[in-house]
Amino acid sequence: MIKDFIKRAKNGESVYISEVRDAFLCFDSKVECIIETTTGETKTWDIHIPEACDMEESKFIRRYFFSNIYNIISTYGGKQLVIKYDEDAGHIKELCAALNDTFQVKSGHADRSGYGKCLNVTDRINAAFGYPPFRFVLTSDKAGNKVNNQNGKTADSKACNDAIQKYKKAVKASSDAVLIGLDIGGTDIKAVGTISGNIAALLEYDWNPASMTRVSEMTGAIEFVLSELCSKLGADNIPDGIGIGFPDVIINNKIVGGETLKTRGMRKASADYEAEFAKLLDIDKLLLKYCKPNAVINKTNDGSLAAFTAAVELAHCDRADEIKNGVFAHTLGTELGTGWVDENGEIPQIPLEIYNCVIDLGNYPACEYKPFDLRSTLNFNTEIAGTMQKYASQSGAYRLALEFFEKEAPDIYEKLFEKGFIEEKENGIYVVVSPTDMRKPFLGYIMKLADDGQPQAKKIFREIGKYLAATWLETEFLLNPAAKNRILYGRFVKSQKCFTLMQEGASELFELSRKGEKYYKNEQSYEGDISYEAGDNNLAFTPLMKQLKSTPNYTVAQFAQSIGAIHFAAM
Repeated sequence: MIKDFIKRAKNGESVYISEVRDAFLCFDSKVECIIETTTGETKTWDIHIPEACDMEESKFIRRYFFSNIYNIISTYGGKQLVIKYDEDAGHIKELCAALNDTFQVKSGHADRSGYGKCLNVTDRINAAFGYPPFRFVLTSDKAGNKVNNQNGKTADSKACNDAIQKYKKAVKASSDAVLIGLDIGGTDIKAVGTISGNIAALLEYDWNPASMTRVSEMTGAIEFVLSELCSKLGADNIPDGIGIGFPDVIINNKIVGGETLKTRGMRKASADYEAEFAKLLDIDKLLLKYCKPNAVINKTNDGSLAAFTAAVELAHCDRADEIKNGVFAHTLGTELGTGWVDENGEIPQIPLEIYNCVIDLGNYPACEYKPFDLRSTLNFNTEIAGTMQKYASQSGAYRLALEFFEKEAPDIYEKLFEKGFIEEKENGIYVVVSPTDMRKPFLGYIMKLADDGQPQAKKIFREIGKYLAATWLETEFLLNPAAKNRILYGRFVKSQKCFTLMQEGASELFELSRKGEKYYKNEQSYEGDISYEAGDNNLAFTPLMKQLKSTPNYTVAQFAQSIGAIHFAAM
């Protein structure tokens, strides 16, 4: 079994962590993982771990084990992670003993790398809640029966009605105010200004925050967008509030993550990154300069904003009953954003850094390239291979384009260089970002080819659909949300054909899991209907979203989250 996984990985095939997890259920030896979150919740998972027959298998199993632990911490953070294992299982005892060193628990933030990076975010969150840094607690008590995490329970009708009323109240409040919504991404900032429930200004501003070396550059760009939008609104219309979707971990309205691609330039350039990053805490003061006295600045992660946006729209149509299961959403753009509004209408106060989670333990050849080489599967921030950041994202589309076009459509492969989308330098292939940032045009070109029926381009989006299905299986293991469907926002869903291709790819992998083919044992598979829905014109039910739908030069797929930010400000 393990030899087959390794053979596939050497051949450049994906070996999904969900597939391996299901396969390893046949082994009795396991650990029990119990995370204690900063909000007082306890979550439990069992991880079955076989004994290796040789060094090659040992390396694969170690990566599997540490990736599971890394995914749990990246999703939940936590005060501590208790690991229960059987003292008699020597191979497991050895893995557990290596956790502190592997995750660099005792190292400073600047000295951590790889798996240890997730603890930087966790420690910042713990500090915000007044708790000490994260720790592992190892106990040789035999792992007991698996405790079923309770996320998947449906809320009662009262909770559902309360959530619906909360969303409707926010929409009503937005009709009586001057508000601004900012959707801050890794490639652009999209902004909307509304006056008394009417869209008065829209603005899209391209930027590259990963290249910035100081917080002042980032906040300066945001302030420029805000000042331009306020100018469009007119001097007499001072905002009552601003809603922001920001690409980082936000807990209790504070930006506390600091380990994303967007802040990579600052991390590398700053002598004291913690002090530099802390300046983002003052962003409210900067934005309030453009607002009325006592105005509100409401911030949330951009993925969370996507889920909130969808929930508000659903609350205003005949599908409002779906809110009882909560809403789970992804944004597909520079990276993969993830958002979750639970069954009670609340955004869980956890990192939810799903883009950082490992889904693929395979494709060894792609692990050999440098992180920014378009052929690489290494995470930009951690250099861990196989994370969602490089799969269901524009990076995933770029990598697949190079692979499929070079092998099967060399004429198109050469055009990528001729058109100036990519360049070869420093023993690698990179997307061109200077003097003109070609990231959006490159993705647009690939999508246009798929729209026109080009076979390899269509294959790219089917493959991304498989990555989305693997993401679904991993979030099911980690979070077990009652909401099983996923609503997708971002550039990828602007094209109905590309979206359909992604649905086809997802269905293919789901069927593999359902039927128990290969090594899937159906332990984590879901037997109900799984679907993906595009956050486009078909999900426009509030007055503001309907106005956006009828705007000739802009689309719901582009600016939906900016409208969602308006409603978030009105909360």
